[in-house]
Amino acid sequence: MKPSIAFTLLIVTAIARGDDFDTWFGASPDNKLFAVERRIPSPDEPSRLDLDSSTVFISTAEDGVRRSFIAQHTFAGRVVSQIRWSPDSQFLLFTTASSGGHSPWHFNAFVFCAADKSFRDVQTALHTTVGAADFHFEPPDIAVFTVNVVPAETVKEIKLALGKAAQQMERLP
Repeated sequence: MKPSIAFTLLIVTAIARGDDFDTWFGASPDNKLFAVERRIPSPDEPSRLDLDSSTVFISTAEDGVRRSFIAQHTFAGRVVSQIRWSPDSQFLLFTTASSGGHSPWHFNAFVFCAADKSFRDVQTALHTTVGAADFHFEPPDIAVFTVNVVPAETVKEIKLALGKAAQQMERLP
């Protein structure tokens, strides 16, 4: 393989992997809000992925164009596993995993609430731990999680109406 072809292949691979690995962004279904999630390397040891964090940024949007920044939160030592807007555009829900790979059977779940522009800890309303990164929605705001069942050491599906449960969730500083 010629050196220029190998170098071009390396650059294309690095760009595709970097974009897929480091950033997620998306407009809410009603196009009034826009979210960006970025993986942030550790400032002390940027080459170690097991020390990374994630930051979620929220801004207003008009016609799909980002406007005013309204909220952000950094989740230290956590990387986002799945992130999705609720069908009613009122919640941005995401699960996170430990960037160090600790507790691979436990995923912390968080939500951004559009009504009061707050980030909240979902586990405080579930009263159990999330056992899988994947979740889905049932309209308008019902999140369906796989949670751990203790002491049976099994999992089950649980539905959580985010609009009703948001006030039970601990607000993040």
